[in-house]
Amino acid sequence: MADCAAAIEIEQDTKAQAKIWKLTHGFVDAMVLRAAVELGVADVIHHHGGPVSLSYLSTRLPLNSVDVNRLYRMMRYLVHLGVFTQESAAEGEEPRYGLGNLAEKYLVRASEECLAPLVLAFTEENSMKMWHYVKDALVPEGPSPSERAFGMTVWEDYASNPEKSRQFNEAMACDARILTSSFVRECGDMLAGIGSIVDVGGGTGATMQAVAKAFPQIKCTVFDLPHVIEASSQLPDIANVKGDMFESVPAADAVLLKSVLHDWGDEDCVKILKRCREAVAGKGGKVIIIEYVLDDSHSDMKLLVDTIMLVGPGGKERTEAEWKKLIRDAGYAGYKIKRISALQSVIEAYP
Repeated sequence: MADCAAAIEIEQDTKAQAKIWKLTHGFVDAMVLRAAVELGVADVIHHHGGPVSLSYLSTRLPLNSVDVNRLYRMMRYLVHLGVFTQESAAEGEEPRYGLGNLAEKYLVRASEECLAPLVLAFTEENSMKMWHYVKDALVPEGPSPSERAFGMTVWEDYASNPEKSRQFNEAMACDARILTSSFVRECGDMLAGIGSIVDVGGGTGATMQAVAKAFPQIKCTVFDLPHVIEASSQLPDIANVKGDMFESVPAADAVLLKSVLHDWGDEDCVKILKRCREAVAGKGGKVIIIEYVLDDSHSDMKLLVDTIMLVGPGGKERTEAEWKKLIRDAGYAGYKIKRISALQSVIEAYP
C-alpha cells in the first residue's frame, strides 16, 4: 500500500510540474501557430488538394532553404495541437500531412471563415510587450500595460501606427464575419421595420456589408474614428462616417455596438450608451449590443477574453446583472437578451 501511495504521489507531482512547464511556455502554441500562418502551410496543402509529404511542403514554403527534419518537428507539434493531421505511411514512404478541421476552416486564406489575420494581429511582436506588464493592470490609477509598453494607450498606439491598425481591423473583420452570420441568420426579427442602422466602431464594414446583403431595404452606416474610416475600403451602398462615439453618434432607427463596450470601463460605457440612446430617440428605436454575457459556467474563452480586456484596453466582460446596471444607468427603459449560436449574446436596449 505504501508503494502504491508513493507512486500516486509521484504521478501527481510530475503532472503538477508538467503543468507549470506548460503554463510557463503557453506562448509556444501561439508562436508556432503564427509561424504556420506566416509560412502559409495550410494554403500549400489546400492548393495541392490533399495531404502532402514534408519533401513537397519544404519546397513550397517562402524560405530560401528548409531543413526537413526541423520542419518535421514543427509539424509534429502542430499535429499534436490538432491543427494538422498526419497519415500513416507504408514502410519506406514519407508520412503525409493534411488539414485538420481547424486548419481547413480557419487557416486557409480562401475560407470565408479564415482567422489567419486574427492570429497575426494578436501575436504581433510589439503587441506582445503588454503582457510583460499584467501586474500593472491591477493598479487603478497607474499606467496601463499598454502605456508601460508603448508610452500610450492601446487606441493611441493604433492611431499612430497605420500598419498595426490595419492588422487589428483585419482581425476584427474576419471575426465579425463569423459572428455576423449568426446574428443575421437568427436575429432578423430585431431588424424588422428598421429603415436605418449605424454600426458604431464598425471598422472595415464587414458587419454592415453582411447586414446590407441580407436586408437590402436598410440604410447601413459605418461609424468609426477618422484614421479607421480613412484606411477602410469604401463599400457600395454603405455610408462611412468619421467621428467620436463619446461626442455623438449619427441618428438612425437602430445603433449596433458589436464587441465595443467590453473595451471600456463602466463610466465610459455609460457615456457611449447615452450617445447611442440620443441617436435612436425616435419611436421604435433600439440599441443592439453584441457582447459576451458571463454566467455561472464561465467558459475558458470568456475568461480568456476578459483577461485580454484587462491587459489591453482596460475593459471587461460582464454578467447580466452588470449589463442591466449599465443600461439602467444610461437611462434606458429596458432590455432583452437573446442567446445565439455564438459565444456572444445579443442585447436589445430600448430608449
